[in-house]
Amino acid sequence: MDSKQTILIVDDEPDILETLSYSLEKRGYNILTAVDGLEGLDRAKRTPPDFMILDVMLPGCNGYEVSRMLKEWMDNDPQAKQFPIMLLTARKVESRDREKFIEAWSRADACMYKPFAMEEILVAISDLCGQQSA
Repeated sequence: MDSKQTILIVDDEPDILETLSYSLEKRGYNILTAVDGLEGLDRAKRTPPDFMILDVMLPGCNGYEVSRMLKEWMDNDPQAKQFPIMLLTARKVESRDREKFIEAWSRADACMYKPFAMEEILVAISDLCGQQSA
C-alpha cells in the first residue's frame, strides 16, 4: 500500500500542469492529471485523490461546476472518499463579495490566484489535508 498522498491536478495549460506535477512529485506526492473539467470529474470519481487542484477556466465544464458536482457527489454517496478541492485561477472577479459568493457556490475548500508561489500551494495542501507537506 502506497502511503504517499495523491494529488489530482486539473488544468488545460500544459506549462502549469507540468510545473505543478514536477514540483509536487519532487516533494513525494503521487500525481494524477486531467486537462478538462469532465475528465477531471471522471478521474476524481474513479480514483479519488487526497487533494485536488482545479483550474477554473477549463474546456468542457468549468472548475466551479466541477467542484460543486464533486462536493454534491461526496455528500450523497456514502462510499465516496472526501477530499479537499482548491480552485486555481487567473481570473479575478469584480468584487470580494462576488468572489465569496462564487467560492461558496462552488463549495471549494480554497481558492488561489495565478501567478502563485509553490510554497503557497504546499501550505494550502498541508492546511487542508491536516498534515505536513512532504
